Amino acid sequence: MCRQETAERIREMAQELPEEDAIEVLKFIEYLRFRRLAGEDETSYLLKEPANRRRLLEAVEKIRKGRDIEAKELLPDD
Repeated sequence: MCRQETAERIREMAQELPEEDAIEVLKFIEYLRFRRLAGEDETSYLLKEPANRRRLLEAVEKIRKGRDIEAKELLPDD
């Protein structure tokens, strides 16, 4: 399937989705596009959004200060 056919198929499928689902698909496509264009990882993408950035930076600060940390036993790798 060529790029144009893929784009057309995406458009067709999006028209069949409920609006809420289509919005989620659009957000995912925007995420992929941003990641490809910016060459950045998921953390950079999350930091781009002001609300996410604030939450992530607050969590990092809490960890640095040793607050709200729970020790959990990890499962074995096998």
